[in-house]
Amino acid sequence: MGLRADVAARDDGGISRRRRLAGAGLAVGSLAALTGIFVAVHTHLGLPSIFLLYLTAIVAVALVGGSWPAVAAAIASSLIINWFFTPPTNTWKIADGENVLALAVLLVVAGVVSWLVDRESRARAAAERRRAEAASLERVNELRTAILAAVSHDLRTPLASIKASVSSLRAPDVVWSPQETQEFLATIEGETDRLTSLVANLLDMSRIQTGSVVLVPRRIGLDEIVPRALATLPSSGRDVEVDVPETLPRIDADAELLERAVANVVSNARQWNPPGERVRVVGRSTDGIVELRVIDRGPGVPLPDRPRIFVPFQRLGDRPGTDGIGLGLAVARGFVEAMGGRIAAEETGGGGLTMVLTFQEAEP
Repeated sequence: MGLRADVAARDDGGISRRRRLAGAGLAVGSLAALTGIFVAVHTHLGLPSIFLLYLTAIVAVALVGGSWPAVAAAIASSLIINWFFTPPTNTWKIADGENVLALAVLLVVAGVVSWLVDRESRARAAAERRRAEAASLERVNELRTAILAAVSHDLRTPLASIKASVSSLRAPDVVWSPQETQEFLATIEGETDRLTSLVANLLDMSRIQTGSVVLVPRRIGLDEIVPRALATLPSSGRDVEVDVPETLPRIDADAELLERAVANVVSNARQWNPPGERVRVVGRSTDGIVELRVIDRGPGVPLPDRPRIFVPFQRLGDRPGTDGIGLGLAVARGFVEAMGGRIAAEETGGGGLTMVLTFQEAEP
């Protein structure tokens, strides 16, 4: 984003507006300082020295601000030198032809230096744009490859289960008992929920990577978000223990995105939690910071590997029966950071992993 903003702020010379303004400021400051000094001590300096020092200032302006500030500085320098230092002083006349030539050289050199600086800036800006476009294409290709891999396995698996259950129910030569029918329907419902979650994460990741996430922030409480997030999970998160007080300070966040982020983090914790253990969701606040901690008792993640769990399509320690395509935590981080929050992984005391979502308390 920073690169796109910088490129967008450039004018047709390839130099940013900020640099143009800095060059203009340097021109005004340096020329005023040089003139003040030379007016006081010009009797000890010859015209060649004065010309060279003003030329040095013009070159510095060109390096900082490019052509237009440098050209303006060159014209201003020639007028200043003509008025204050070229005999006869305090007039616009120039008695010595060599001084006319020196002023002309000053303007030409300033123009050439400015042109060279602008050309280099244009080339650098074009190179930055090419690098940004190449990086964007690379990300798109990586996403496309990962999506194809996901479709070939993770999305096809629930579809196959749904197809098999439906085909069984429709078989004309088999009469299923009510219990068997309920099992087929439960499979269809469960796999449909799984498929919906996978597709939602794919769409969310696409929105994050293309920068098209639209926020609708409002003051909300974690005590209202967590139950809504758990309700979207299979079995409505009955294996989750919630300790989120209603007295927690409110935060400014997008309710829908925060709900999706919390659901993804809790879903990840449930997958790795040992059978019979309950995932704990705890809300706390300290010194204007509101935290939501999702605690599991799974195998945990070694410290060097923790950054990788937030990378799209990464599934550390894959095991049979693990749902998902490695997007849940990546989507959660994208949404949380888009809302100005932070998400980090910590070790659970006694074993496991704790995901910590951190937000600033909403102002009164």
